[in-house]
Amino acid sequence: MKKEIFTRKMEKSITSVFALVFLTAFFLSSGSLFAFDIIDSGKLEQHFRGRYGVYLPPGFTVKAVKGKNSDVKGFKEGEYQIGFPEGENRNFPFLVSLDGKFLIMGSVATVKVDQMKETGVAGMREGTVLTEGGEVPILVSGDRETIIVGRLENLNEDPAAETAAKISLENVPLKGNSKALVTVVEYSDFQCGYCARAADQIADFLKDYKGKVRFFYKQFPLSFHKWAEQASVSSLCIYDQSNEKFWEFHDAIFKKQSEIKVAEAKKTLADMASKLGVDMKKYNECVESGQAKQRVASDIAEGRSIGVSGTPTFVVDGFVISAGANMKALKNAVDYRLSLSSGE
Repeated sequence: MKKEIFTRKMEKSITSVFALVFLTAFFLSSGSLFAFDIIDSGKLEQHFRGRYGVYLPPGFTVKAVKGKNSDVKGFKEGEYQIGFPEGENRNFPFLVSLDGKFLIMGSVATVKVDQMKETGVAGMREGTVLTEGGEVPILVSGDRETIIVGRLENLNEDPAAETAAKISLENVPLKGNSKALVTVVEYSDFQCGYCARAADQIADFLKDYKGKVRFFYKQFPLSFHKWAEQASVSSLCIYDQSNEKFWEFHDAIFKKQSEIKVAEAKKTLADMASKLGVDMKKYNECVESGQAKQRVASDIAEGRSIGVSGTPTFVVDGFVISAGANMKALKNAVDYRLSLSSGE
């Protein structure tokens, strides 16, 4: 009898051990929450400080947040949450290997396969890859075995015509001669320091090219600038009343940029609008209606569609000039387009 009881206990014990081994193997192989996570957040944060801290202002904070397993085998997604001394925050995506040894700054690019279209060249199709920096053009060969990072250009067409066609110039703030030969479009952010610098230089630029250039302002508030979108909305609501007052507001914001605080931005911007003598009832109705915010979003989408990712970015007759207050590059582009018009 004792032997039989002992045998039953042994069978139960062996069964329990096998069950435990099976469950452990299942959870580890399936990547469930019960699997051991050997990725050290502290190590990730230390690496960020060592690699990128030299580029950031004193007093910044960093927190590494791990996410789900990536579509890239052997990696997990995550993001660095960076806090700046002035209260701003910005997130940077990353991939980290499951063994915690390797890091890739950036996110997995998404190919918009359903939006790819035929080019008419040997079955080749064209589309885009969506990245953190914007959309990157790609071409896929007819046999679908080769991807080319680049754009198909038609030698029989104006090289910038496609880009220019994507830019709407209706109901947009304008400076200069509306019938000028060269068109310059700026995508800008009212909270951007480089944009403030460019604003000062643009005033002199327009004097130098008086009558030769028409200059349009497009809204492109960056997501990590906390009051930039509100400023864009306010500026459009002022523009709806007066193009001239828009430019006065434009200049005033860039002059007082460092004084505007996130918590008081809406009131500060309204006070600035009031000092310009605009109809505040119409202004407030416009701000609250949401229609100006939709126009801002439209400008952002338009900018991204032509490759804008930073501010300020200038577009000269459809040719995109790299982001930054690079007036020399802007002038070179304008001079070249003017030379074509004059037949030089």
